[in-house]
Amino acid sequence: MAGPDELPFDAAAPPCVGPTDDGRPADASIATPTTAAPSAEVPPAPVPAPRAAFQASAGIQGRQFAEQCDTLLAHLGFELRGRVVLDEVGVEIDQHAVSPRGVGVWFEYKGSVQGHRPGLRRTDTVKKAIANGALLRGLADPAPYVIVTSHLPEAGAGAAMLATALHLGYLADVICLYDPAATTRLTRW
Repeated sequence: MAGPDELPFDAAAPPCVGPTDDGRPADASIATPTTAAPSAEVPPAPVPAPRAAFQASAGIQGRQFAEQCDTLLAHLGFELRGRVVLDEVGVEIDQHAVSPRGVGVWFEYKGSVQGHRPGLRRTDTVKKAIANGALLRGLADPAPYVIVTSHLPEAGAGAAMLATALHLGYLADVICLYDPAATTRLTRW
């Protein structure tokens, strides 16, 4: 897996080069002699749109954040059982973990290290997490549902939505992974 500073593309690399006249892939770093004059100029391959690069980077960062969350839970003694899909309510849980005391807890990971509004700073991300928590309450015996995030909303609508969801019991807790005081709350299960 790529490191935290590595993205799936190299901005310094030359743009993609199309195949040579004889069908072999061209290599920008190797000069290939040609025996025939080119019949027509081949247009360069399209450069990926910035959106595609952003989405690839977001996927990598999401996986890295999930690894950090799993590492913390394992360090605290949780037995990690993996992703769970609850078809009866249409919710996917990022990690079903069993605490050292034997309590099953469902975790959803919402985090990133880059971007303008990472973690739970986007209200649409907050709404999705809360909707999942509300749907899980429709099960006969739901496990505590905990959101682990890289960033909490600082104020405004996102913070108000989280406070209400916690009050209503849709969420058992919201933990900022990088706040030691918050992560110690994970030991209560």
